[in-house]
Amino acid sequence: MIISFFPGFKGDYNFFQFEPLDEKFFSLLSQARAVIFPPTISPEIYFWVKNLGIPVFPEYTFRFFYPGKIGQIMLLKLLNLPHPETIVIPRLCGLEENPYKRFPKIKFPCVIKGNYGDEGKEVFLVNNEEEFREILQIIKGWERENRFGFLIQEYIPCDFDARAIVIGKKIFIFFRKGGFKKNIVQEGKIIPCPKRGLKEKVLDLTHKIIKNTYFNLVAIDFLFKEENPLVSEFNFVFGRRAIGEKKYEFYLKKAIKDFLKNIK
Repeated sequence: MIISFFPGFKGDYNFFQFEPLDEKFFSLLSQARAVIFPPTISPEIYFWVKNLGIPVFPEYTFRFFYPGKIGQIMLLKLLNLPHPETIVIPRLCGLEENPYKRFPKIKFPCVIKGNYGDEGKEVFLVNNEEEFREILQIIKGWERENRFGFLIQEYIPCDFDARAIVIGKKIFIFFRKGGFKKNIVQEGKIIPCPKRGLKEKVLDLTHKIIKNTYFNLVAIDFLFKEENPLVSEFNFVFGRRAIGEKKYEFYLKKAIKDFLKNIK
């Protein structure tokens, strides 16, 4: 029995991911041969199914083990994957009230990222101490809403960046140019690969990420430092503008079917 939470794929039973979880729900789910999830599935349902030993698509274990931007940096460090130099600030009091007076030296310009922003939200280019203090006021607002944690990263000036979209075994690589934020929803636009060999470097690093994380539905953003790709972040709920909705749906259904063919 195949159970699908993904509206675009019909299983023997289909569930809405936010529906009430009654005894019938858990009874059926526990009997599944495989479960298909949407990218927005909760970690509670995901791990309940995984802990029963039921195969799932997509594979998001490391996503949920290391949540948010802070979690991603921890994962990149754990796997020794190249990424921008980063200072992790779990709470603002770590900068303002540290009893041991250990405060990191911040080099300007730098980039500040909120722990849970997406599509370029909660990302700021900070040029000096005055701008930094202004951003700290925004971060205090986040903390009043119980949203904690941010990153201070080195600023890597790039004329372009790259995104690898992984759908099952298929990998699409796009290069983008624009302003500080090069994602298509804000300032960027798709361009051809700007320099020979860069696509191959991004592809090699993407394969290394997949080998270590088993991710099979993710968009990975890369920056370039001296023409070497650095992992900027993982996006599990991502736009389809670069690939196109129909192409995304075609390859996603193919990836699900391939996954189901290989389960025992």
